[in-house]
Parts: sequence; C-alpha cells; structure tokens
Amino acid sequence: MLAAAGNLRRQKPSPLRQHIYVMLIGLLASTGLRVSEALNLRLCDLLSGDVLHICQTKFNKSRLVPMHPSVAAALRDYLAIRERFAGTDDHVFLSVGGKPMGVGTLYAAFHVILRKAGVGQGRTRRPRIHDLRHTFATRVLEQCSARREDVARDFIALSTYLGHAHIRYTYWYLQATPELMSDIAGMVENLIGEKLS
Repeated sequence: MLAAAGNLRRQKPSPLRQHIYVMLIGLLASTGLRVSEALNLRLCDLLSGDVLHICQTKFNKSRLVPMHPSVAAALRDYLAIRERFAGTDDHVFLSVGGKPMGVGTLYAAFHVILRKAGVGQGRTRRPRIHDLRHTFATRVLEQCSARREDVARDFIALSTYLGHAHIRYTYWYLQATPELMSDIAGMVENLIGEKLS
C-alpha cells in the first residue's frame, strides 16, 4: 500500500500528494491512531522524544503516543518536504490549496491506493482505512508476552495507547486473537478489581 501511495499521480496544485499519503497511511498503520486524530495533528503536537500529543479527541481524552524511531525518522523526512511546499496552515497533513485534509479526501485516495496495490479487490466487503487501527491493535496483542499475567498489563497499556475511555472498548480486538481472548479478559478484570479494592 505504501508503494502504491508513493506512485500516486502527481497533481499540480498538490506536489505533496504522494508524500502525504505514504506518511499518513504509514502513521496510521504504525500507531493505531484514529483517522480524525491523524488529520487533526498540528505541528505543535509533534513533541521531542518522538512522541505525538493527541489533543482532546474522542471521549474528550488527550494522550501521548510514542512512535517507533523508524516512523519518527520518516515523519521528519516528510516534514522537511512539506516545509518546502506548504503554506501557513499548521496541520501536518494538508490537501490541495494548503487546507487541512478532510476525511472524504482521504477516503477517496485510500480507495485509489487499494486498487493500485491490488488489496481487497473482488471482496464483497472492501477494506476500510479504519482497519489499519484494528490491525495495529491485534498485532500488538499477538506480540504480548507469553506469560499470561503480563498480557493483562499489556492489554491495559494498549487500551490507554489507543485512547479508549474504558477497557471494555478494547475487548473486541480480542476477536482476532481468540486463543488469548478469555485469558486476557479474565486477567484484566482481576487486575482492575485488585486496583479498585
């Protein structure tokens, strides 16, 4: 998908088009951000130490999201290119005319990228950009420690990282990892119960 995004046709009003979508899709896939969170990122939200400040999003929560060093390096490279072409708006991701990118613009480009990459073609249910968040969450759960007691703590950390208001909103990601589902759910309940006692 990233290669397909990098091969998008250049548009005269937006010389950043290819760079924007490579970075945006890569950021969504590697951090599990919500689409709205990524589109609302401003330059002041990029903190030192390779951390994103996600401000007052769903459930009125703010949080800090650390990035992998490779993602942070790619973001710095993108910002150097963005600086050459962007106007005065401080949103990280801009559309034609230097305006903040709208979700409809992203969705349209995402479907073009899927087609170019040959992803999901011929399926009755087309992949959605939000599926990148789901994939991120399930991959994190699959990489949890083999020690079941550590898994509960990892699960709570994932819930916080994703910005969920309550741990129950993270439970449904366990559907993709059924072998861990009952163990994690039980241990998280026990761990939360211990903290409340």
